[in-house]
Amino acid sequence: MATNFKDQVRLFMIFDILGDTLRSGPLLWKVNRKRLEDVKNHTFDLILMYRMLRSYLPSRLNDSLVIDYMIIHDLPEAITGDITKFEGISDEERSRVTDLAIQYLIDTFNNVLDFKKLFSDFEEKSDLEAKIVSFFDAVHSSTTFLKYSSEGKIDSNNPNIIPELLPYVELAKKQNKDIGDIFYDYHRKRICFSEDECKKYGIEASEACYIETVIKDFMDEFYNQKLNSTLLTVKEDFPKEATKYRRV
Repeated sequence: MATNFKDQVRLFMIFDILGDTLRSGPLLWKVNRKRLEDVKNHTFDLILMYRMLRSYLPSRLNDSLVIDYMIIHDLPEAITGDITKFEGISDEERSRVTDLAIQYLIDTFNNVLDFKKLFSDFEEKSDLEAKIVSFFDAVHSSTTFLKYSSEGKIDSNNPNIIPELLPYVELAKKQNKDIGDIFYDYHRKRICFSEDECKKYGIEASEACYIETVIKDFMDEFYNQKLNSTLLTVKEDFPKEATKYRRV
């Protein structure tokens, strides 16, 4: 039976644009690296982190829903670009263009994915799955900069760093830390359930604490390897025979 996949292909090509959409953070920090993270990298990394930690998280989580949220949460950026609050664009203007992008995706592709419900539920953090995705989003904002800091790719004294970011530079200097440390401290505090959220999601405080601990432990290990200079050593353990091959 012939099937018309016109909309699926068009939507796939919109996702593909995310691979050419660089994340704004590294650009604003003038990260001196040949290849910077794009939004598609970010999306895949969230899925990978969740998959690796899945067995430690509550069994009742809807995996398909978690993945759907991870896939769509930054999709409007294929249309708007990755806009941050530090780029001289007001919250109102950012919301305006993002809402237009979301409405376009709903109007055009809701027959492919239930964008209307997914975007609404994720924005409102309507369920535990959406909240956990927001946690992983925060974790990845931290781990990216821990990697860049470990590589020595962030120069806090770069005169081209925009003034809006200078308070973070001063905070790092005051605490004798680097920008990766500051990102880690800031985003780690975001891994937290409020009492109201526990009631909303129908979870006990003990379960909320357990989820927080699992995600923070992963984040902490990433930070510890940054501190002891082992974060970038993974290639050293590769089997040498697998990195060399003969050509005919």
